[in-house]
Amino acid sequence: MPDGTMPSAGWWEGASHVFPTRVYYEDTDAGGIVYHANYLRFAERARNEMLRLSGFPHAAMVAETGSALTVRRCDIDFRQPARLDDALEVVSRIVDIGAATLDIEQDVRRASGLSWGGVEASTGPAPLVRLGLRLACINAQGRPVRLPAALRSVMVNILSKGQD
Repeated sequence: MPDGTMPSAGWWEGASHVFPTRVYYEDTDAGGIVYHANYLRFAERARNEMLRLSGFPHAAMVAETGSALTVRRCDIDFRQPARLDDALEVVSRIVDIGAATLDIEQDVRRASGLSWGGVEASTGPAPLVRLGLRLACINAQGRPVRLPAALRSVMVNILSKGQD
């Protein structure tokens, strides 16, 4: 859990990484709901914090291995809107690991607590938005390369927790 002095990197629940965030005014449109493109930001932050919590902060990985992860494919299913001041959780799960790719499923869901307008959130764990992503590992020239062995090993270990 966060200690209050550092931004939260989230936590692991089995094979799922949970990243807490909140909807701010800057995230919403004139109607007070989250602008659709901002779900990509929430998901990107969650993936970066998942890597950080796994021991692979993205900037350090680039500096040490010369490789980076980039989004190669993204499918988004918008199911319900999030609203100003909603407390959200982005739940990330690794679903497949290739030689140079990671497939990840991410759900943005409303956390328990109060939602916009003081109405008790009642959506439970149902996702507001579901993303399916394929991340590709690339070098400095933008060419695909194998996942760094240490990262691959950690991701395989995490994936295996979800198959128990």
